[in-house]
This record gives sequence, structure tokens and C-alpha cells, in this order.
Amino acid sequence: MSFGVSQENQFIRPLRGHTVTLLVGGRPTNFVLARSLLSNLTRSGIPCTVLDIDAFYSSNSDYVTESLTGEEASLIEFLVPDPDSDLESDIGNLLGSGSDRVLIVDSLNSLYHLMSTGKHNAKNRSLAFVIALLSFVAKTESRAVLFTMYRRERRNSFGRAKSISDLSDLAVAVSQKGRALSLKCERGSAWPAGDFAIPIP
Repeated sequence: MSFGVSQENQFIRPLRGHTVTLLVGGRPTNFVLARSLLSNLTRSGIPCTVLDIDAFYSSNSDYVTESLTGEEASLIEFLVPDPDSDLESDIGNLLGSGSDRVLIVDSLNSLYHLMSTGKHNAKNRSLAFVIALLSFVAKTESRAVLFTMYRRERRNSFGRAKSISDLSDLAVAVSQKGRALSLKCERGSAWPAGDFAIPIP
């Protein structure tokens, strides 16, 4: 099944101006999410930048970019942090990648764990600041900022028993249904019925 431009725009348009946590059940779902996201965006001519904290996209690039033409693949920029780098600087590089780009962060779990070392509350404040900054950029530049997050780690707490996924504007459950990905809003709203299906290329 192939995408039509109008269908692709229907997917990303409601997410612009927001930070979105995409909740996946495990690596198999994240594999098809990565492949489907990149295909959906680049086939619409939408450039994207992936802050690939876990090197998940880049180490599986043969699979996640397999369905793309060379021109489509050229619209993707991968930022893989150096193990000794300051992650806050990598966020700066992400923001400097261009205001026309959709931003993808894989994963929110790792972003939380790799924030500046220190007490639990300090990590919470650092993460809250980063996501608030990305949310401000999303709103002022009409950009979509997408975080992936493994559902099994959703209980990483952020004050008063909240999940770190609650820091984003929207939370969307991702599941595979045959040859399509089902996206369903769990918090916030996007798409007319609150859900959307993306064919897996």
C-alpha cells in the first residue's frame, strides 16, 4: 500500500505545534514505527532530524530506510550523540537543524536516563526544561516534535507519581495491526477521531 500526499499530510498536520510521546510496546513495534515515520514524512517531501540517542535508527538503517529512494533518504538527518558528549548540547544541535524539519527523539526513556547526573529531582527539572523548550519551539515554529517511549518504562516517575511521558503535549499509543500501524491518542487530541492508521511500507 502506498501513501497519497493528502493522507500523509493528514497524519502530520494535527501534530504540528506539539510535542508528542509515541508509546510503543517493545523493539519490534519501534522498528516498524521508525520505518513508517520516515517513509511517511519523506514521501511528502518533509525533512526530519532524528536525535538517535540509542543509535537505534542508525544501527538499523538498512531496514528503516529500505523503502526510500535516494532523494527521500537525503531528507533525513541522523544525530547520534557521542558517548562522552553533553546531551544538552545535542539538544541544541537538534534545534539548530532547521525550522522546516520534524524532530524525532529516540528515545524519551534514554533522554531521561542520560540527563545531567545528579539527584532525581535535578534530572526531573532538566528533562522538564528540555521538553518545555522543545514544546515552545514546536508552537512558535509550527513544528512536530516526536518522542518514542517504551511503555514498560512509562512509570519512570516525574513528581507526584506522574510519568515522564506526561511532560509532552500528547501521548499516543502505537500498535501494529496487520500491515498498518494504529495510532490512538491516550492524552490530548489529534486527528478527527483521535486515531490514525499508517500503512507499513
